[in-house]
Amino acid sequence: MKKYLLFVFISALLIGCNSGRPKFDYNRTDNPWIQAFKDKAFMSCLKESYSNDTIFALIEKEDLFNPYDGLYTRDKFVVKADSVGRAISKNLPPTNYKDYGKSNYYMATCLHYYTSKDLDSVARCEFKKYIREGGQD
Repeated sequence: MKKYLLFVFISALLIGCNSGRPKFDYNRTDNPWIQAFKDKAFMSCLKESYSNDTIFALIEKEDLFNPYDGLYTRDKFVVKADSVGRAISKNLPPTNYKDYGKSNYYMATCLHYYTSKDLDSVARCEFKKYIREGGQD
């Protein structure tokens, strides 16, 4: 009986952990405009963080950065996404670790901001402005 209950508990746990979460899809997003805005903010955060590095020149040779062209038809929204991303890097406080010099948690901070509710909110607000101004989704 104990083995049966343990089996049921573990099965329920495994089923519960795997259900309800959509699987990653390379070609689908709920709102491509919002996703593109967030992508641009993320890349701007990284570019600001590593501004003296040539890594982005190398990446740009093979990476288009964003599969959704709709955002780039409206320059002011690109500028807004760019400024939001750059501000996160510029305002990043220094680390508490003296041994690392000017090093910081740039990649992690940019990624955490990318997944934040704050950036979601900014992107949704900017998308509403885009639609009000006659943009097409």
